[in-house]
Amino acid sequence: MYRFKNLEVNNPKIELGDLCFKNFYIFNKYRDIAEKSIREYMEYFATRKPSSPETENIDRLVKWYQTDNETRKRYMTWQQEIDIAVDLERQRANDAERRYFEAKDRADDAEKRFFEAKDRADEIQKQADAAEARADEEKARADKYEKILREHGIL
Repeated sequence: MYRFKNLEVNNPKIELGDLCFKNFYIFNKYRDIAEKSIREYMEYFATRKPSSPETENIDRLVKWYQTDNETRKRYMTWQQEIDIAVDLERQRANDAERRYFEAKDRADDAEKRFFEAKDRADEIQKQADAAEARADEEKARADKYEKILREHGIL
């Protein structure tokens, strides 16, 4: 058996500490294992021949799962079910992304219309300010003429 754990590449003294180990078992080397219970499991996986009550139980369960039609069917369609679920989630994500971009486009359009309306309002305000300035000039000129007419006794 080979055991690996996550270490920092440049400084292997630093461990990630995530308790994640990768174990690689060489089942054919079961004869080299000192601990009997582990050796029996390794031997079973290497030879598929049970040699203890525990491995006989595993062998019995393996055979049952291999012959149970419902279990076989579920096992055979499991990947298909996973693929369908993944496709559904992808479709949901794509739909959500599409809705997001549609909403963003609507918001951008609304923002564009807002700035166009603001520009029109600013132009109208500018025209109103210019008209008010002309009216003030006309009033000032009228006041001036009225004053002159009063001074000459015409009014």
